[in-house]
Amino acid sequence: MKEKIVKNLVELTYGANNDVKIAAINALGDYKCSIEQQDAINRLINLCDDYNKDIAVASIISLSKLAKFFSDSQ
Repeated sequence: MKEKIVKNLVELTYGANNDVKIAAINALGDYKCSIEQQDAINRLINLCDDYNKDIAVASIISLSKLAKFFSDSQ
């Protein structure tokens, strides 16, 4: 089930609505299971270069949260 949730959140980051994108990015950062999903990490890394500053910032913050989850689990 957790893989389906992460997959849906990643898919939402491809939409046209920036508010939905940002909400999905934030959810990925808050969802610890995202660190197990390479697609989610790759998507967040790609979004760090988004032309929309708010999306780029949200992606950076989410990666930072996931990095903390990752370091806490080791």
